Amino acid sequence: MEYKVIEKIDQGGSDRIFYRCLKGKQTYILVWDLHVQRYVRLQKHLRDRGIAVPKIHWVNEKSHLILIEDLGRDSLFCLFKKKRSVDRLYRRAIDELVKLQLDGWKGVPVREKYDYAHVKWEQEYFKKHFLTRLCKVPAQTVRSLDTDFVSLADEFIRCAKPWTNFLMHRDYQSQNIYVKAGAIRIIDFQSARIGPFTYDLASLLRDPYVSISRATEQKLIDHYLSRLKKMRINIKKREFVHLYHLSCLQRNMQALGAFVNLSLNKEKLHFKQYIPRGVALLRRGLKDSRFTKLNNTMMDICLPEHVI
Repeated sequence: MEYKVIEKIDQGGSDRIFYRCLKGKQTYILVWDLHVQRYVRLQKHLRDRGIAVPKIHWVNEKSHLILIEDLGRDSLFCLFKKKRSVDRLYRRAIDELVKLQLDGWKGVPVREKYDYAHVKWEQEYFKKHFLTRLCKVPAQTVRSLDTDFVSLADEFIRCAKPWTNFLMHRDYQSQNIYVKAGAIRIIDFQSARIGPFTYDLASLLRDPYVSISRATEQKLIDHYLSRLKKMRINIKKREFVHLYHLSCLQRNMQALGAFVNLSLNKEKLHFKQYIPRGVALLRRGLKDSRFTKLNNTMMDICLPEHVI
């Protein structure tokens, strides 16, 4: 009995190609991935350590193909859109995140680090695509922000230094977290790096795809800290929150750069709809910060009509 392709899946901003296939009464996901070896190595490592990633059924490295478990259609994003109660699921997503960050770190086949160079890359990505390409901010104005960007990068790396030996998913948001048979499952982990734990939490709780209330965000931060404490990782809440806020700024800039790049350069136009919330989240993060030039520039920006 052969596999039958029944639909192509539009999977976010990835360059990988996804199909849902049917064999008998069972569905699977067929993935074309140019970096199939990296995916397989990391999947095996995570699965061996009890992290809830999809099963692999077979691999053809020569053709860059992988057949993986179908997790269904219930991502946190989809459940949010259906107005389902997701608070309990978000707590479970945080539990699984802590497992990934801690249990997944030891022996992980990942060498890349989320370091100063990558922080600066994210900032340049934001400047190039969001500030310059979309918002047409004059080059002189963009250059005037360099002191704030350098200050943010320096402070982030300095504050993160004691907390950098964790496995980062690097895109831990509602569209990459699924619920199958009541359990949290994680996809799109192939860009993992070693770095600070707060970046993934920022990706989850300051997510432009969904709107989490501030009260819920605070409860989930407390839940995350309680999980860390159970794993004997003690950090003062004030120190953690400061690092979390810096992570939110970095993550929201990266997301805005990605939304513009994907929609304007890669013709994935549906990403435009998330730009306004991404802007609101970045403005919120900058409001009470000391990065006043960047804050003022973001407050003065008027988005083009085609993305509002």
